[in-house]
Amino acid sequence: MRLLAVLFVFAIILPISTMAQTSKETSFSSSGSAATVLIEEHTATYCTTCAEIDPMLLNFLEDNGNRAIRIAMHPLGEDPLGSDISGHRMTLHGGELAVTPTFVMDGRVVSQGFVDRIDMQMNLRSSEIAKEGVISIQGEVYVSQNSLHVSSPELVLDLEEHLTIFIVERKVSLEPGTASNGLDKNHDVARAMLSLDAGGNTTSEILPKEWSAHVHDGGEPSVEFFVDEMDPYLYDVVIVLEKSEGGDGSVLSSTLVALSERPKASQNISTLPVVAALASMSIILFIVQSRR
Repeated sequence: MRLLAVLFVFAIILPISTMAQTSKETSFSSSGSAATVLIEEHTATYCTTCAEIDPMLLNFLEDNGNRAIRIAMHPLGEDPLGSDISGHRMTLHGGELAVTPTFVMDGRVVSQGFVDRIDMQMNLRSSEIAKEGVISIQGEVYVSQNSLHVSSPELVLDLEEHLTIFIVERKVSLEPGTASNGLDKNHDVARAMLSLDAGGNTTSEILPKEWSAHVHDGGEPSVEFFVDEMDPYLYDVVIVLEKSEGGDGSVLSSTLVALSERPKASQNISTLPVVAALASMSIILFIVQSRR
């Protein structure tokens, strides 16, 4: 009976451990919506106006669902979340960051300084109307240990187009007092960016020091980001189809692949292996008892 008990425990643990191992390699996808507007918010941890409107922005984004994708870009300098991404994107859209917050929707600078809910709603609606054509792109992200393999299936870039991939950290918690505007929790922070042209060449690349990227050869745009010891599931991936020359209305389409919404590992474990193990051990116990 002691041997049967050991086998019973082993039969339960084995399928659970197997499921836990396979959960380290996961794929995510998004077909997006052709009507989705990309919102680039140029913000800063020293901007008191940014902290004031942040609760409104979070509610606005939640209420509008897939109508909008927000990326928060922090400038270099005194901002601990700053990177070259903000300056690069502002230059691409034909200007420099003079005021925070500055909102850019689908490549158009729509507002600078304080905004309220009505302003955001009107700007979003105007950006939807101004869209040129209806283009929908797909996104796929394969997570393997500490790498993110990003691709856009079936996408063929024209000579005047390029694809930009953003790696966005869903929630960043700063030590109390780090942000002079008092906002210790920031959302959708741009951490990495890479752009490809129609020939598969990297036209721009901005990565944290501990990150690296490899562009795969092939028909569809495909890039693998290596994030060292950082948890890939803290991030989301935003894939953007743009006009190569940038400027007003340069964003043609965008889609969000949410990795941060991945269920906890315990929720991914199927109960089927456990039920099968219990059934098998019940049959074994029944046979042993009937032979006595």
